[in-house]
Amino acid sequence: MILPQDLKALVVDDNAYARAAVAATLRKLGLVSIDELAGAAPAVGAIQATRYDIVFMDWYMPEMNGAALLEVIRDPRFSPNGRVPVVMITAYPNRETIARARELGASEVLTKPFSLAHAAAALGRLLPDGWQIPDEPEAGQVLL
Repeated sequence: MILPQDLKALVVDDNAYARAAVAATLRKLGLVSIDELAGAAPAVGAIQATRYDIVFMDWYMPEMNGAALLEVIRDPRFSPNGRVPVVMITAYPNRETIARARELGASEVLTKPFSLAHAAAALGRLLPDGWQIPDEPEAGQVLL
């Protein structure tokens, strides 16, 4: 793996299985430092206190959904993570959801289930130049 060891990721999903699957996918791609949170409300505090290099979050969550969390992250008064790449994850993709996610500032949208190759491609598009992912992740393996 060529990903730097200091890359810090946040995974936010109310579903424990989905959260663990996303984190496991990121670990397979070389990420070491991954925070996992069970909802958007606790993620607000974490994002205010910790600088993340990338955030993966579910669109549908109780109490505070991914759209509301994304609005908080992208608020210009919200630092240090206002420009962090955000990968929105949804099991219910439709034009309205994808358009709304993009409008709010999602960098990528992944549809559940997704493969290691899909996650690798998203990371490759979002990480700064010089950061690379494995050449050939197991394309057929569905992780989530």
